[in-house]
Amino acid sequence: VILANTTNDQIVSLCERLLSMCPEYDKVFFCDSGSDSVEVAMKMALQYQLQTGQGRRVEFMALENGYHGETVLTLAAGDCGLYGKPYEPLMPKIGKIYNIPYVNSYKDWPGGDLSEDEWSVVESQLDIKKDVLAGIVLEPVLQGAGGMLFYKPNFLKRLKSWCELNGVLLIADEILTGMGRLGYARSCELAGVVPDISVFSKSLTGGFSPLACTLTTNAIYDVFYDDYESGKAFLHSNTYCGSAVGVAAANAALSIYEDEGVFERVRKDSALLVDLFEEISKATGVLKNIRNQGFVVAADLTDKSGKGLGSKKRVGYQIYRESVKRGLLLRPLGNTIYFLPPLNISEGVLRKASAIAVESIRAVIK
Repeated sequence: VILANTTNDQIVSLCERLLSMCPEYDKVFFCDSGSDSVEVAMKMALQYQLQTGQGRRVEFMALENGYHGETVLTLAAGDCGLYGKPYEPLMPKIGKIYNIPYVNSYKDWPGGDLSEDEWSVVESQLDIKKDVLAGIVLEPVLQGAGGMLFYKPNFLKRLKSWCELNGVLLIADEILTGMGRLGYARSCELAGVVPDISVFSKSLTGGFSPLACTLTTNAIYDVFYDDYESGKAFLHSNTYCGSAVGVAAANAALSIYEDEGVFERVRKDSALLVDLFEEISKATGVLKNIRNQGFVVAADLTDKSGKGLGSKKRVGYQIYRESVKRGLLLRPLGNTIYFLPPLNISEGVLRKASAIAVESIRAVIK
């Protein structure tokens, strides 16, 4: 059921609900997947710049340790070589922003404002490209595949101000972080920031059906709105954009989020995940850098003396295998373990997962 020059009641309902949850935006563009929706956002930003007379603005930047998908353009925007290295000859050059102000412990979260030294290091990298950048793409507040890394929300605030000052569009990849994962519809709410374009996927349907949406403002949409002959239209479509099944699943999921107060529950019970990881740490003696926001908690594995394990030792993978035997899908990122539970998980299941994690770690690190 291709969404081409058509609409239906489910589509209308979902658009209205998303824009009600994210009232800073005016328009919804339907996509197939997370990678697809980030690519749409980047294409949209580039075409916007060209059609507003900014022909030099043809480059992008992204954050170190970022991950945005596995199509060619999103691999280039990412910074996880494990996924992209074989395909580098195909990739456009996308600059990376380094020296991100990470917050390594939940005790330091949210980490306060950036020092002038912290920001000046980042700003100096940005200023080199300020006249040629079309956009900056990032995962707000939390970088997932890069290691479950949290950074200071105020970094996002400073970056948005810089983008506004320099005519650069800010693209928020909310695929992991949005729709309640960090306790809000948009994780950018933690920084009080409204990016020019925000991208959602995964949790839109509660994980049950592929769907993604790219949200933007009328200020951007209007640049593409003209007679067909002008060639200004934004032309991107896949067969399953706005899939009827996916959209129905999304409407059902959003109803449950609202009726059961899921986002509020995530904010309230976030501390429980920290408590569980503190208990795991105490029981095993091999966790450091416990970090948390919403329904995400992560920590780095050490040996019994507290030293790092090094990337070549696949201890996390060994723990994963042990945990699966015991009934828990504990999927590590290298030697970083984390809980990323369903937003409606019960406390009892979380505590059972914690107990299995302890057993699995003890079986591997002795």
